[in-house]
Amino acid sequence: MTHINQEIPREQWADYLARISKQEHDEWVRVESISTDMGDQPLSERLPLIDIMLETKGSDAGAVQITVGRENEQITHRILEPERLVAELNGNGGVLECLEICERGNAKTLIFFERTSIFDDMAAPI
Repeated sequence: MTHINQEIPREQWADYLARISKQEHDEWVRVESISTDMGDQPLSERLPLIDIMLETKGSDAGAVQITVGRENEQITHRILEPERLVAELNGNGGVLECLEICERGNAKTLIFFERTSIFDDMAAPI
């Protein structure tokens, strides 16, 4: 399967993340953190996306915040010093499969968008 990596210009981050948050709200995601110090760390297993946003005001301006889970059980992950935002798109239609947020110091946060239809198809009898 072909994938296309598309870097999002910094001046478009707030609008892009707001659009993803709206379009993918309640879709299943998996969040991982990768760093040279800590290795691969799962931050959340398959949970619904609540929100992903760029903080535009205050002392945390420029930080990206990801919230997943359900109403009473939420996990929030903050990326304080993001440097790049890269969308990995499926080459067959440009569907977002992964959002890579590169941080200062070679760390990355990966948000994998796991479409429910993929899992529904897997559960269907053969």
